[in-house]
Amino acid sequence: MVTRIDPLPDAGLAKSIIKPTERDRINVATVNVRYDNGTKSSLPPIFDNPYREKPWSERKTRLIDCLLSIGDIDIIGFQEVLHDQLSDLQDLLGDEYGHVGVGRDDGKESGEYSPIFYDRRIFEVVKWGTIWLSTTPDIPSRGWDAALPRIATLLTLRKIGKNGKLVHAINTHYDHLGIKARAESSLLIRSQIYNWVKQIEKEEKIKEKNPIILFGDFNSPPEEKGYKNITSSKPLLSNQSSFYFLDSFNHLFGKQTRPYGPEHTYTDFAPPGSKNQTRIDFIMLGADNLPKYQKKGEEEILNETSNLVERASARGGWKVDKYACLDNFIEGDSDGWKGRWSDHRVVRISISKTSQ
Repeated sequence: MVTRIDPLPDAGLAKSIIKPTERDRINVATVNVRYDNGTKSSLPPIFDNPYREKPWSERKTRLIDCLLSIGDIDIIGFQEVLHDQLSDLQDLLGDEYGHVGVGRDDGKESGEYSPIFYDRRIFEVVKWGTIWLSTTPDIPSRGWDAALPRIATLLTLRKIGKNGKLVHAINTHYDHLGIKARAESSLLIRSQIYNWVKQIEKEEKIKEKNPIILFGDFNSPPEEKGYKNITSSKPLLSNQSSFYFLDSFNHLFGKQTRPYGPEHTYTDFAPPGSKNQTRIDFIMLGADNLPKYQKKGEEEILNETSNLVERASARGGWKVDKYACLDNFIEGDSDGWKGRWSDHRVVRISISKTSQ
């Protein structure tokens, strides 16, 4: 594992950017930005397809505009980010945000990043690291039937202020071809996150259960094992201790009556209604207490969706009270630009602490 402990931010800078009020709410977003593959600029209008992939130079500001358009975001996960794109994202988000992450090819700057950005006015870094989704998670490697190296970025933040509490955030991007790799990656992540969280909370002498937020592009729709393994409350076959994760799409509480926006998070660069669209981008909350059901089999439990939602509880009493999937197509902005700013939509949630 590539692990780092960052120094605290400069005291003068931290003082100048601290927000005057603190919140018991955390706003999180995730989006696959689509890597910059050198796509050329627009074709002549007669040949142009508004849904086709446009250059990153045109897409990047629209993507960030979408992210920032409906309020503050405290933690953001990006996927498919090349090093130059990482610099662009930092410039566009500004000094209020810091970020962590490495390139997946060499653990430095080569290959795609899965970086986590965080609001420096709210959080400071406790520790962060990177694991590879393989049987050798501590070194750059490719796992199982994966076509490419895949990683997860692990970050623990502390809320700035007296008695600042911890937040554990994990950003990942599963393989696009390896079905076994996706299934195994979920099992690996469950145990690796458990070890990470327990070790840090021991080092920090924390007894309170802090929230664990897992997000990213899983390339695995809900009917596939990659998704099922990460959300299953069953113990791991290896008997390793682990968390399991609650999909915010299915665990929405509060005034919002249903997840807002399109269900599908992947659209491809295609017109609406494409057969390729699916829900593969998720934000999940970690849970460490297995739901207690009396005299019921697993299949019966899984079919009782509404009861499962009510009974399952995220770690530390945190809950999802807002969920939105924000569209990636612009009909025509103030500059007249039309198109998709990525082949994925943004998933955005808010979580809050339930009253005790």
